Amino acid sequence: MSVSDSMSWLDRDSEGQLDQEEPVLDNAALVESLVSGDLDARAAFYDAYGGYVERLLARVLGPDPEIEDLLHDVFVEALANIGQLRDPARLKGWLTRMTVFVARGTIRRRRRHRWLVFLPSEELPVQTSSSPPPEALDLLERVYGILRSLRPNHRIAFSLRYIEGMTLSEAAEASGVSLATFKRWLSGSDEAFLKRAERSDYALYETLLETPRWGPRHD
Repeated sequence: MSVSDSMSWLDRDSEGQLDQEEPVLDNAALVESLVSGDLDARAAFYDAYGGYVERLLARVLGPDPEIEDLLHDVFVEALANIGQLRDPARLKGWLTRMTVFVARGTIRRRRRHRWLVFLPSEELPVQTSSSPPPEALDLLERVYGILRSLRPNHRIAFSLRYIEGMTLSEAAEASGVSLATFKRWLSGSDEAFLKRAERSDYALYETLLETPRWGPRHD
């Protein structure tokens, strides 16, 4: 099974749910109500974007026991800083940057403490629908094992571009950096990911060489 096929399993449970997670809202009215502390607006905010934020955290961090706590942290930060949002139309993009900020902080904290989370299969989050086949789950664990060894900015770039599937411009905005800076991060992540795979998981390295991104035709 290819890396891309395994990554596609991350989307199976959320496929077709994006519109349900993000109903059409009057963002200006929602932001105004959030700033005023309206509790119903807080519930509407979470209902609209909670699934998206949780999915984005999972893309960046992989299977992780702290996802629920970090989801809570994102919305705490968002509600504490909602008054700083000048353009309500950009609410989702602003929340995306907040999510990436929280995820990056988590990665950096773990690196400082030299703590890398390698979860045994029995501790992975319970699947709410059909689970991926064992070979896909194994490959996903190995890919995230490599990602956890990368520098925070490289890991963020790799996750947003290749796992979440953002365009370069979207990923740069989500990261809060210029397009040129994000491209440097992404180039560094490509090189670092391949080198780490070659050193620590040669079978994965050989699989990567069969893909368009890292194969012989990649320029």
